[in-house]
Amino acid sequence: MSKHESDKAKSGGGVLLGVGTFVLAGLVIGALVVFPGLTGGDGVQERPSETEAAAQNTTLETMFSDRPTQIYLDKLAATFPSSASDLRTRLNEARSRGADDEELGVLVLQSSAGDIYGSLDRLSKADVRFFDRLLGFASDKLNALSASGEPYCNGADLVEYAGLAEQDLYRTVLKRARHGTPLYEAGLELNGLFLDAIRDARSNPHYYDRLSNSDMGALQTLGLAMLTDPDMVRLLTTEGKSRTEMDAALEAVDFCELGLRMVNRIDGLPETTKGRVWNEALTQLRIQGLQRMIWRLQGY
Repeated sequence: MSKHESDKAKSGGGVLLGVGTFVLAGLVIGALVVFPGLTGGDGVQERPSETEAAAQNTTLETMFSDRPTQIYLDKLAATFPSSASDLRTRLNEARSRGADDEELGVLVLQSSAGDIYGSLDRLSKADVRFFDRLLGFASDKLNALSASGEPYCNGADLVEYAGLAEQDLYRTVLKRARHGTPLYEAGLELNGLFLDAIRDARSNPHYYDRLSNSDMGALQTLGLAMLTDPDMVRLLTTEGKSRTEMDAALEAVDFCELGLRMVNRIDGLPETTKGRVWNEALTQLRIQGLQRMIWRLQGY
């Protein structure tokens, strides 16, 4: 390989490191305010009574009276009408068999996940102001979580969760994200921001330039700064060690503070760079998929 090719490969690797870390930072932040896709119920379909059958005609707009859910449902209907219709059907079916607030909350939060992931190309053309809104959202929620005393920031709490059986973990998460809880409302707000960005990109798409040399330098610096963060080093250097050592490393980390440091570093990029990086990160996520991006980052 020539020196030029070698330098080019190194540069490309550094950009991937920066872009990949950019994507992973968003996932770490999102994981603190939204929970994994879960489904409730045992899959047994019971025949509804006449009263329950009448509930099948309930409209989506009248199912929830709280303002956060209403705002989200309006955005879902405006962005993906068919998904809003599907959600109404699923909610009616769930209510007819006596589903509780936990299951209903999961159904609402899940309702746009597939559409959002399937719209990464559209999202990559959204105005950078939506990315700034997401950064502001992340900062606000992480600060609120840190001050709340809820068991989401402390690594020791995460170790405790990791020790739960799968079904017990599901139940614990569901209780904390049931309809009307702060975690539920944060999830709706986050999904709503993505829906706003998708609609805006449909009507006013932004076609960003390719990453410039200065962008690539900023990305490399960003990626290295994140991966050399003391808490990240602590976590990365315990990979493959004993469970006791890995648990000890987790317990020493405040994940809300770690998330805030990531957000602040990303927010510190020049506005034009943020727009191009936003576009590149979502493009790479769409092309490669999350698992492949993580796999490639493990080589650094």
